[in-house]
Amino acid sequence: MQNYEAILSELEIEIPEDKKADLKKKMEENYRTKSDYDKVVTKRDEYKNSLDDVQKELEGFKDVNVEELQTKVTTLTTQLNEEKAGRAADARKAEVEKQVNDFLTATDEKGAKKYEFLNDITADYYRAALAKALDADSAKGKSISDIFAEMITDKDGKQKAGIFADAGAEKAKNNAAKFTQPTTGGKGGELTKETFRKMNLDERLKLREEDPELYEALSK
Repeated sequence: MQNYEAILSELEIEIPEDKKADLKKKMEENYRTKSDYDKVVTKRDEYKNSLDDVQKELEGFKDVNVEELQTKVTTLTTQLNEEKAGRAADARKAEVEKQVNDFLTATDEKGAKKYEFLNDITADYYRAALAKALDADSAKGKSISDIFAEMITDKDGKQKAGIFADAGAEKAKNNAAKFTQPTTGGKGGELTKETFRKMNLDERLKLREEDPELYEALSK
């Protein structure tokens, strides 16, 4: 590609030596070579093609209901958060149940169970109550042993009767697990939900006074 000096020379236009520097400066300030022009045109075409592509993409969204789409996004986000919270709750429940089970089935150095409940109803009641207490805000800072001790002792700090079936509480076991029907003179029987339903009002009130926890478990 010819530069401006060669072009002027072919046209027999002579530039004085003292003017060549000024002319070169002016040419560089006001004119670009063809290659520079081609680069500008190429860049312009790239921008135009990009704009066309974007406009085509926008055409694909012209029928989209933005408000409906936003509602779906909100709904899906809520469902995802609820599912996440549900999984966390299930994991927490399983953790608490395992902690309670490990605690209540623990054995001493001789291999004997530390906590032998009077019957299955009592065991289920305290198992559920302990799990609920462990998951409450009031359990913060307390050990599972402390919480369970509060549940099985009265206001004077004495162990409640009718909970455990150990040798030292045999009398309490008999008192809580048996009952007499004074109105009929019948024999005592094992205190289950079935026999509880057959008790008269006075007998139920007496049981509630003597062992409110057992009464509550049987009355559910």
